[in-house]
Amino acid sequence: MIFDRHGSIFYPGSACIQEVKLNGGSGWSFAVYQGNSKDDPQLAFGPGNLLYLPLASGLYAVDTAGKYKWMMHWESNDAISTQADQGRKILACAGTTQAVYVATGVGGKENRLVAVTGNGEILWGYWLGDIKAVNLATGSDGRLYITAGPIKNANGTLWKVYAFDDKSNGSPLWSNSIKCNNMTEPTVSEHGLLYLHADDKLVALNQSDGTEAWSNLFNKVVTAPAVDEGSKRVYLGTQDNRLLAVNRQGRLDWELTLDGRVSCRPLFGPGGIVYVTTEKGSLYKIQD
Repeated sequence: MIFDRHGSIFYPGSACIQEVKLNGGSGWSFAVYQGNSKDDPQLAFGPGNLLYLPLASGLYAVDTAGKYKWMMHWESNDAISTQADQGRKILACAGTTQAVYVATGVGGKENRLVAVTGNGEILWGYWLGDIKAVNLATGSDGRLYITAGPIKNANGTLWKVYAFDDKSNGSPLWSNSIKCNNMTEPTVSEHGLLYLHADDKLVALNQSDGTEAWSNLFNKVVTAPAVDEGSKRVYLGTQDNRLLAVNRQGRLDWELTLDGRVSCRPLFGPGGIVYVTTEKGSLYKIQD
């Protein structure tokens, strides 16, 4: 789901984009007629303030008025066919002002990251290997951060973390390997740290070079980290009904027990307010 500064919400379906006005009214709808996909639908803002919808048939660019701009096929020069590539999966999508990035693969293999311009031209591609999951996040500096895995080798199970920018030409600025079975999407902060949750550890990497700043054990965490830039605290939700507040040095400042599992990232308001929902259906407004 994407919020537009002009007063609309855009959300993807299996092969469509739907606009909803902030007052709840229906807006335009853009649909591609192809077989229904079981992939989680993806949508991103990107170059030219366009909406980018990656499907198995190709990448579609649509403006915020719902008008089709162009379509780029993944494997051929056929810009007309809407037939889906057999077995192709869309794993993740994110955009910056310079490029839109899509992680895609075929049959669970051949997974790669593709960077595409606002004109539908491929800037570069990067091989991600035979992995099952990819998470993308962009920073205010235009960088793209990636977690990808799991990767099994003689040393156990690893996840890879990468950083790219629009001038990288397909080579990561840096990469890091972290030994774990599961990893969340990366969370970008404005104070130079990249946060991610790997198994039972909260890990902070330096955005400049990918080196580990610190890691700390926090049991039963189920959410990706959420960062409040005002307090510079990191918030985590747990399966045993707790909200954790961790400072930028990796130490627990406080924890609060709520009425249910906290499985969604907290949201932040002005004045140090934290909004948290639980699986019991409760909404908490918490003053940090």
